[in-house]
Amino acid sequence: MRNNWIFLAGLATTLSFAVLSVRWWAWLFVLLIFVRLLFTQQLRLTVLTIILATMFGFYYRYYEQLQPPLPHGHTLLVEPDDCTVAGDQLRFTAQVVGTRQLVQAYYYLPDQSAQHFWQQQQHAVKLTVTGDYQRLQPATNVAEFDYASYLKQQKRIFYSLTIDEVKTVQRCSPTFLTRLHEWRQRLIIRSHGLPRQLGQYYRSLILGCQDAAFKSTGALFKQLGLIHLFSLSGLHVYYFANLFQMGLLRLRWTRERVEVCLLVLLPLYALFAGATTSLLRAALLCWLHVFNRHFHIQVAPLDCFAAVVLINLVYRPYLFFSLGGQLSYLLSFALLFLQGANEWQRALKLNLLSLPLLLYHVYEWHWLTILLNLLIMPIFSYAILPLTLLGGLTYNFIPIVGRLIDRCFVGLQLFLSWFARPGLMLTYGQLPAMLASSCILLLFYAWCSPHKRRYYGVLATLYLAGFCWLHFPLQGRVVFFDIGQGDSILIETPFHHEVTLIDTGGKLHFGQKAWQKKDSRTRAEQVIIPYLKSRGIRRIDHVFLSHQDTDHIGDLPALLKQLQIGLVYFPAGMEYNQHFQQKIWPYRYQTKWQPLLRDNQIAIKDFHCQVLAPRQPGSGTNEDSLVLRLSLNHKTWLFTGDLPTSGEDALVKDTVLKADYLKAGHHGSRTSSGAAFLAAVQPQKVIISAGRHNRYGHPHAETLARFKAANIAYKNTADVGMIIWSFDDKWWTFLHN
Repeated sequence: MRNNWIFLAGLATTLSFAVLSVRWWAWLFVLLIFVRLLFTQQLRLTVLTIILATMFGFYYRYYEQLQPPLPHGHTLLVEPDDCTVAGDQLRFTAQVVGTRQLVQAYYYLPDQSAQHFWQQQQHAVKLTVTGDYQRLQPATNVAEFDYASYLKQQKRIFYSLTIDEVKTVQRCSPTFLTRLHEWRQRLIIRSHGLPRQLGQYYRSLILGCQDAAFKSTGALFKQLGLIHLFSLSGLHVYYFANLFQMGLLRLRWTRERVEVCLLVLLPLYALFAGATTSLLRAALLCWLHVFNRHFHIQVAPLDCFAAVVLINLVYRPYLFFSLGGQLSYLLSFALLFLQGANEWQRALKLNLLSLPLLLYHVYEWHWLTILLNLLIMPIFSYAILPLTLLGGLTYNFIPIVGRLIDRCFVGLQLFLSWFARPGLMLTYGQLPAMLASSCILLLFYAWCSPHKRRYYGVLATLYLAGFCWLHFPLQGRVVFFDIGQGDSILIETPFHHEVTLIDTGGKLHFGQKAWQKKDSRTRAEQVIIPYLKSRGIRRIDHVFLSHQDTDHIGDLPALLKQLQIGLVYFPAGMEYNQHFQQKIWPYRYQTKWQPLLRDNQIAIKDFHCQVLAPRQPGSGTNEDSLVLRLSLNHKTWLFTGDLPTSGEDALVKDTVLKADYLKAGHHGSRTSSGAAFLAAVQPQKVIISAGRHNRYGHPHAETLARFKAANIAYKNTADVGMIIWSFDDKWWTFLHN
């Protein structure tokens, strides 16, 4: 069965998608591999492969149906390297004592001394706590990263625990595994004494810890299409294994003795460095290579790869549901095909292979990705890995070496950042999963076929068709983002002729001290920008800001930083508001700014926009809210910001307000959406944008009672997630379709 185990690995992989993701088209790929298996005309191979693949299918079904009950215990086992401190928040993965169940725990630290304790904590501990368990909440917007699914699929974590109080902290009796965790944590803490950039690379490549400090570096490599360097970062396993072997051989150890040491140390290093996807793959492949050599077993490289895939699928059935897992194994598999290719050909083909995955997960592609790969791949393999190890090991004795290496890494970062300008990025949109899979399959067919041009032609056609489908939609839509306690509404006209955003959302921070603040991504970066890029949108033509409150305009800087924005409108007088000036000052020349008053004309070609308020300049308070009446494909919309009932009553007296759909003022507060106003508008439906369990109690019961009394249907983003209305007058909600 030499080189034939790959059929089982392929069937097991495609079955994981077919069974666990419930996508009908995944069965087409299962069928394709099955047909290819039949063409081998080897009955024994076919029967054995089908039997084993069927067992994998039943195993996936069983695995998917495992739903652990809600935990009840409040005693937790916590490894020190599973803890993360960000400002006043402590986050860690813990095992509930008495079970093997893992939970994701959150605790807000009471003071700075507690923060310092957990930052320096180096021991496995047993905690007794009070708090509430909750099922992890899934993503509620299209293109939003689903952290709950990630924890379920990659770590088998289904519940979170919000800790109210930590009653006791007791050090656990040390075991072999806890000692590994403690040693790793000590090295992680010490690595923070390294120069910043060197420390990031050292923690990521040597210790397998990609912390918050590494996020900007990881995002940069992903943006430039170089993320596969970290997906293939298991290369350092081979580098260290060869270095270890050369050192011991120089010390006159026998080769057999060195190989025995490697067989013991490789699994230990994989456990020590966090057992990440790429690390497990590289460590297992390296271990099999040493095992074959030591025991003189002639196992083909393709069979070794297949064995690693099968072992990891048993351990982690959702292995290929993450970008890291997909890139790591796919590109490693591709390298088996490209052994005879030169450096340039290998870089080109690896980029072509990673492109469908990047377009599916990241939605963008850099014009110079291939050139950058040719430049950076040799640097990464032959300079970054050895320099990271050298700098990390010698810094305490010869700090000047570490500082020089850090300067080199900073220079590399600045060099790459220069290329990461928005103008050099192609925002393609989210390539459909079936198309992405087809593109990958076509590439392998092209590499194996003498008729390469034919396959590359089909491939180019698929990319062009996907691009046109995403960038020129036939149907327009109005999108209400679920961004928590805030407002943000997107209007896309057909063919994306014009894109308009009403408010940006933003998170309120109430009197935090310096030590309590943490670096976190805005909701615009988590929700709005990914959605826009998934739709192939890089430019917003018009942005309307209803008033000055942070939950309406707080994320404007994040949008201005990452997107092209044509014109920003705001209530007249708000330009003199100091809070507003501070937000827009760095971007004051980047776009055009236009204050608005009642009856001002706005040049929007694809729909009619009427400004109903404010009547006179103000400072941007709720009373000064921008009120817009839009006509979209024969339907009328009314947006009122946080306008209170006094402002609504003023509009009722002298303004035609009738509209088909109303965006509820002030998130459904009792201070807006008065009875007289609702009677004047007579909406068929009301949309409420409010945060779950928000501190204000929005929407208020009185407001909902007024809607019911007027027989007006309503939808709340807190209940149904993202809400979409298409121009054919159809509604769609993310959580309850």
